[in-house]
Order: sequence, then structure tokens, then C-alpha cells
Amino acid sequence: MRTKSEPLPAAVARLATRQHGIVARHQLLEIGLSASAIKRWLAASHLHQLHRGVYAVGHALLTDEGRWLAAVLACGPNAALSHGPAGQLLGIVPRRERFALHVSLPGRGRRGPTGILTHSPRCLSRRDMTIRNRIPVTTPTRTVWDLATVLTPLRTRRAFEQAEKLELLDRERLQSLLEASPSRKGSGVIRELLGERSLPLAATRTRLEEILLETCRDHGLPLPAVNVPLLGYEVDFLWPAAKLVVEVDGGERLNRAQRDKDNERDAVLARAGYLVRRYSWGALGDGAAVAAELAAILAERIRR
Repeated sequence: MRTKSEPLPAAVARLATRQHGIVARHQLLEIGLSASAIKRWLAASHLHQLHRGVYAVGHALLTDEGRWLAAVLACGPNAALSHGPAGQLLGIVPRRERFALHVSLPGRGRRGPTGILTHSPRCLSRRDMTIRNRIPVTTPTRTVWDLATVLTPLRTRRAFEQAEKLELLDRERLQSLLEASPSRKGSGVIRELLGERSLPLAATRTRLEEILLETCRDHGLPLPAVNVPLLGYEVDFLWPAAKLVVEVDGGERLNRAQRDKDNERDAVLARAGYLVRRYSWGALGDGAAVAAELAAILAERIRR
């Protein structure tokens, strides 16, 4: 809210600063800017129209967040960013991917402005909406549900797993969405994902570690402990019963000093009865071969 002593330009600037450089017409009117003043500011390029009744302040060079908030404001009350852009805002879809502007609106038949893909789901409750970085957006769980309708199964899986890794996914809520719309596009992918074992992705630090866990899950292997202390060291993966340690090595392992440290640690673990197996990017590219080798090692060492 604007105080009586605050100049109008300062109040508008303060609002725009909070909103990624974006303001809506109704907000300007609430501050005290008249309709005629809004026209003058537009003519003077103090405001730049992005959508009907939505403006950028000062310039139109927007961040992603600015574009997203502008789209939501253009769609009116109770609108929320959704689908791909929501996944990017929430951190479960890579920013490098390109999406149209998607906004979801409660209530059937509502349409948004040109240039914005609007969705009017049969059921979009308040529990499926949140605020992130001052932008109304669908929750991570609802976003995964929506992404299944527009992404490939593999990309949907990546978003699902990233949401789990960030501990943002509510499996019970996702299951209830599936039960309410069992034949919706993408429901088969969601059903498959919910039927799989939950991976301890929150404990991983690299994509290589995620791949190793996915390999274990996909081939029915017991899941290891992840990034755990062992004999004064920290190991990537440990199967305690088999005394098996697996390390996944990326490019950081290529220098001689690191290799020497790895060899020293492997020797200490070996003297204590642990088998250490290392896999590179190249080796993990053949998940079936890695899984077969691990299954054989686990079976042999547990028998012992």
C-alpha cells in the first residue's frame, strides 16, 4: 500500500521491484495512478504493455520470472503458472528447455489472452496452488501431474524424480489425482512412476549417482546406502551385508592426485574386507551390464 506522503513514481517503482518489474493496471489504480496518467506513462515509455492491463516498468527486458508473472496477472484472479514454466520456476524442469506460457485457471471455459496457453482443469483446488518467488504457481505435485500431459515419459520421469530429490513431491496427493482422473492423458506414466520403489535421491549429489540408483531400481537390485561414512571416509554407495562399495567417477577423478587418494582409500577398505568397484560415465551408459555385474557380486559376497 502507498502512504500519503510517498510520491506516485516511488510507489510504482517499489511495487515493480517486488514483482520482477511487472505491474497490473488494477494495482496502479489502487496505488492512486489515474487512468489518464497510465495512458501518459505508456506514451512516455515509462510503462510497456505486455498483455492487456499488464505492464513492464521502465523497460521490457524481462527475466523468466517477469514473463511468468505477467502471464499470470493477465489471466486474472486465481490464475496460476502451470506445466513447463511452473516446473522451471519450481526447479524440477531445466531452465534451458523452452516452453510456451502455460497458465491454469479454476473454472471451465475461461480463456486467457493471446500468446498464453490457458488450461481450465475440471478440478484445480487451492491445495494444488502455491506461491513461489511471488508468483502464483501450481504445486510441485500438481505440476508433475500436468507435465505428464505435455512431456515425453522420460522427461516426465526426470521431473518426477527431481521433485522427489528436492523432497517436494506428495505421493498421496498424486495418487488421489490419478484416482480422480484415471484415463487422463499421461495417467499411465504417473501410474508407473507411483508403482516403482522410491529412490533416496535427496542423498545424491551428482547425476552419475542418480543413474546408479536408477539402474538398481530398474533391474530389481537392492538399493544401497548413499553417501555414507565408512572407516573415516565417505563412500558413494554401500551394501553393508555384502561389504560392497561402489564409487561413480566423473571427470574430477582424472587428475593424478585424486587417483592417488582413491587408491589409498581403496586399499584401506580392501584390508577391512570391502570390495570397491568404480564405474565411469561410459560404463554406466550400459545399465544392463552394470546391473548384471552388481547382481553377481552381491549374490557371491552375501553367500560368503
